[in-house]
Amino acid sequence: MLSKCLAFTLWMLILFNLAACGSGTTSDKPKQATQPETTNPVDNSARADYRVIIYGNSHSAQLGSILKILVTSQLPNSTIETVTISGRFLDEIVAVSGNLAQLQQSSWSHAIFQGQKYSQSGTTNYSTEATQRLIATAKSNNIMPILFPEHPQRGNPAEAERVYNLHQSISQQEPSCIAPVGLVWNRLLAVMPTAKLYNADGNHASYAGNILTAMTFYEIISGELADAIPYTSALELDQQQQALFGQIVTQVLAEHPACPTP
Repeated sequence: MLSKCLAFTLWMLILFNLAACGSGTTSDKPKQATQPETTNPVDNSARADYRVIIYGNSHSAQLGSILKILVTSQLPNSTIETVTISGRFLDEIVAVSGNLAQLQQSSWSHAIFQGQKYSQSGTTNYSTEATQRLIATAKSNNIMPILFPEHPQRGNPAEAERVYNLHQSISQQEPSCIAPVGLVWNRLLAVMPTAKLYNADGNHASYAGNILTAMTFYEIISGELADAIPYTSALELDQQQQALFGQIVTQVLAEHPACPTP
């Protein structure tokens, strides 16, 4: 009888030790790293009053004034106000005291960010921290952020894809809308190679080029289709050119939606 009790006791001790080992294995598993929470941008296209703040350099200097022409001529029940914060690059603009604060000090509906540094050769990677910071600040203030990847330099259509992809990578880190400006320019020039979109330097936009870019932002900001814009002499383009510009903008935005889906 005693031997049976000893055997039973030994068996229970073995089971207890096995259970203890098993529980130790489970608790020793490494914890999964938590990812920072990100949010999609708010959609402010239905607002009746558009208050747009633009951060950028010479490539966005004319954007605000042309957006005013488009909104006031096409949307009589809407108003628009634009303010441009100028500098060379977004990281330098953010470094200036007060520039970031302006994004928080007024009830902006939209914020456009142009001037992310990038390598034209594609061999150098620059920090995108300042751009992500601007996007996050805009979203925390219920502002719809829109990234502005620049059009390519004349004769270098591949640059448009490279810059657009860079801004997509930024949006993957901090979700934002992206205006496919370079893709619009490439499509337009493929259809109308004689279009005078560039200034003589082959870098900056001509008046027509600025109109094409502004039409892209008009559709993203208002939600109204650019190809539905009736001819208006205020744009100083001939009727055929204006219609083609609108068609190309709407076509490219249908293929490359500006804002992330919920």
